[in-house]
Amino acid sequence: MISKQSSLSFKTFGLSVGAALAVPYVLSMFAGLLLVGLGTTRSWQAAFLGIGWSTVVGFELGLLGILIVGLAIAVVFVPAYNFAWRRVTGRSKTEEQLSQTDRPPARSRAIKFLTFLFLLLPVILFALRALASATSFGDTSSAVAVDRPGSTTITQAVNMGSTINTSFRDAEPSFTGDGQTMYFNCYNGDICVSYLASTWEEGKWTTPERVGPPISTAFEEVEPLINAAGDKLYFMSRRPGGRLKDLPFLSPFVDVLRVVNTLGAAKIGRSFFGGLGMPDVYVSYRVDGAWSEPLNLNEASGEPPVNTSSADHCLSFSADGNEAFWASDRPGGFGGNDIWTSRRVDGKWTAPENLGANVNGPGDEHHSNPTPDGQSLYVTATRDGGYGGEDIYLTTRDADSKWGPLVNLGSLINGPEDDRCPAWTPDLRIFLFDSVDQAGFGSRDIWWVYFEDVLGNPSATASSSRPYWERPDSWSRE
Repeated sequence: MISKQSSLSFKTFGLSVGAALAVPYVLSMFAGLLLVGLGTTRSWQAAFLGIGWSTVVGFELGLLGILIVGLAIAVVFVPAYNFAWRRVTGRSKTEEQLSQTDRPPARSRAIKFLTFLFLLLPVILFALRALASATSFGDTSSAVAVDRPGSTTITQAVNMGSTINTSFRDAEPSFTGDGQTMYFNCYNGDICVSYLASTWEEGKWTTPERVGPPISTAFEEVEPLINAAGDKLYFMSRRPGGRLKDLPFLSPFVDVLRVVNTLGAAKIGRSFFGGLGMPDVYVSYRVDGAWSEPLNLNEASGEPPVNTSSADHCLSFSADGNEAFWASDRPGGFGGNDIWTSRRVDGKWTAPENLGANVNGPGDEHHSNPTPDGQSLYVTATRDGGYGGEDIYLTTRDADSKWGPLVNLGSLINGPEDDRCPAWTPDLRIFLFDSVDQAGFGSRDIWWVYFEDVLGNPSATASSSRPYWERPDSWSRE
């Protein structure tokens, strides 16, 4: 005999499907949060320190969306099932005709489970943030000490100290023309500004101020590039465009999309969500003391054609502003992210060109920075034979503008973990980079050395017309 319950209840089935889908949804959201955090910060603590109300609201709205999906599936499936059941049995019994005792317990269980998830998610998220804060790296006196303060030479890189570096990712410094104002990546996915109140050796920087909306938002904004006058700021953002741009609770979903994008680019050479903040380069102008609404670089007059449907980021310019370099995983490269370039000729930017096989390999290359003479380029790259993780390399071009092979900067800069994002002060005195180093304050920190001690520094290369990699003294400090 076929029981009364054989006729499916719309609400029961929809809630049950929603509850079943909620489990992989929650797991994928946590996985996206962790994987993206680890990929950008190299610290699980830093990955969870950025959890805020926008993250919680995003998780909760997503869970509500999963419930709606379950009910939508029920709208299609339940009538078809019940129609088939009536045709087979010749009987019809609607949900309203079922007595309370006839109703299956599945609906009650689904409601309890979904309610439990709704209430538990905020608790878990804020507990993870509290745990990350409690277990993050503490202050270390050795991290802020200059090796030999009275000397023009140091034997190891110097941490910028606890004012700048925190348990979050602190990275990617850029300076105004006077060298006293520094913009950098802070709080994992925001942009901060700080001012030098003394000498580099003393390291007295003002407390960093977050450059708030419309620059830093609930989405990831990193890789700031400030111009000399301090009134034009380039940066990379994963913000969505169009009508979605003002919905901050979408930020946790961007993490999941980023994982999908990265896997797609790595496995089949295709980015699924590029061009929608996944990511693009933006520019903002400082007008009357306030930053303007950022423009996608492709929509800004006079700017290079950087953005595509792929991931485009890590923008830099030559000293005269007529040559742009950036990283992209667009088709036509040699591996993951490659370095691309465009030149401004007669006021118009040329079509992007790949820097070629000497610079780009099967791994990732990003965050390149040209020297003032335009003849050398410092590049972050992943290469076999390096010191570990990402290292910083140098390439120099010859008289025919062909870029030479990458040369590792050596142990003064590169260590067993990631060392990346080369930068320097406008006077070419200080060379900076960010690094994952257990002697720091956690996640990525900004470190510095004197530029004169760095292989290929502009003052040294200016004395020789031979390409850097061909000079017999190129490895003299190794």
